[in-house]
Amino acid sequence: MLQAIVSGLILGSIYAIIAQGYYITYVTTRTMNFGQGDFLMLGALLGLTSLGAMTSSGMNLIVSILFTLMIVAAAMGLLGWGLERGAIRPLSHLLSVGWILSTVAVSLMIRNIAMLIWGRNVIPFPSPFGSEVYRFGTVGITKHELFVAVGAIIIMACLFFFLNKSLLGKALAAVAYNSEAASLMGINPKRMAVLAFALSSALAGIGGILVGPITNTAFFMGANLGLKAFAAAIIGGLTNPLGILIGGLLLGVIEQVFSLYSSAYKDASAFLLILIVLIFLPQGLLGKKIKEKF
Repeated sequence: MLQAIVSGLILGSIYAIIAQGYYITYVTTRTMNFGQGDFLMLGALLGLTSLGAMTSSGMNLIVSILFTLMIVAAAMGLLGWGLERGAIRPLSHLLSVGWILSTVAVSLMIRNIAMLIWGRNVIPFPSPFGSEVYRFGTVGITKHELFVAVGAIIIMACLFFFLNKSLLGKALAAVAYNSEAASLMGINPKRMAVLAFALSSALAGIGGILVGPITNTAFFMGANLGLKAFAAAIIGGLTNPLGILIGGLLLGVIEQVFSLYSSAYKDASAFLLILIVLIFLPQGLLGKKIKEKF
């Protein structure tokens, strides 16, 4: 049980990182990238290719990892920029929910392109840290899992600092609160929307690198992980980044605990948790209650 809880916290931290992307785009533009999972998949495959090329050339391991993270974050950020400009903004005035279908269409294109480039088969993503396991009593943790845990803490801390302390983060918050007032103060809501999607896509790409060695990479890997991340956002509260972090960790732990009894319960437990939360707390664990006017 203790092993399942620790493994669940590590997996849940990845869910939380990806789910923060949903939060950033939703509060800024009231839209989301429903292809976030396929952006994660592309980040994992790009990371696998880049890291393999660097390590085979004899480059230092730490330098290779840092360069891979920067390359994937930059590439996915650029893709997020293209998504907002090409699939979100043109439909914002034509159809209120047209962006849902457009993001799904882009994700399907990315999935098929990835299949053509990397093939249909599952590709092993060997961890650059090896397979050595550290023992803490009855709990075993691999070096990569420690890397994921530390990396998730650093990423979440940087993200919270960016959103709450930096000028760009405050500009995003201003647009989320009142875009018209923010534009009067000299903030360009369209530029903030581009930034939100670029940041969201970069988080998905980094999440793909972290989760790749845990779940082998393939062109179809993103669908389930993206759905789980969205579930974490709904559970925690789509308008609260701290709630999303809690939701991701809770979802990861519940999945791992239920999988002790049967692997069939793993996915079922996740969506059962969503139903329970939506019935009793429709806004999520820490989401804001919104009064609707009729």
